Amino acid sequence: MDITKELYNILQKSGAHPALGWKHCQRVYHLAKELSYHLTLDDEILYISAMLHDTGKYPVYALPNVDHALRSKGIAMNLLKKYEMDQEKLTVILEAIECHMYYSEPGNSDESVYLRDANILDNLGNIGLMKLFSLVGHDELISSPEEALIRIQTFAEALPKKVYSKTGRRIAVKRREEIMRFLSGIKRQTAEYTWI
Repeated sequence: MDITKELYNILQKSGAHPALGWKHCQRVYHLAKELSYHLTLDDEILYISAMLHDTGKYPVYALPNVDHALRSKGIAMNLLKKYEMDQEKLTVILEAIECHMYYSEPGNSDESVYLRDANILDNLGNIGLMKLFSLVGHDELISSPEEALIRIQTFAEALPKKVYSKTGRRIAVKRREEIMRFLSGIKRQTAEYTWI
């Protein structure tokens, strides 16, 4: 089977919430390419890493008390064994998956750095707002609109500082501004969040 088709099938059958599945992975891949336009990254590494970076959090694959980045790395390692991938490429893919979260340091490869930046940026701006509100009641950390607002504010303050690349930092500033405009409007329209 073609690896592209297999990756698509894995994501489609994973039980992932629509805000976190295939389209999120596509956005992360394309944004990583956009951020790294001035470099020549290995597209196969970037694509596979982007498609598999969150598999460990999806219902079919998640394990209790196991960090999803580490779980995703294990799933990727097992999957990619059967494709007899070059060891150097495999190492970079696994590093990119393991280091994709904002609480991790960026990996050593450019693919790892730009995948991480793109993943962080997908939690900011209008797309970040849409994702968080669509997860209300579907994520244990976001059981209400009020909790979504708190998380949005936290992301707006913390995540731009986590972006590593210069291009990514510029986008993070713009996306933070989008969030702050939204929060300001909601605050005005709900008597300081009282009527949410």
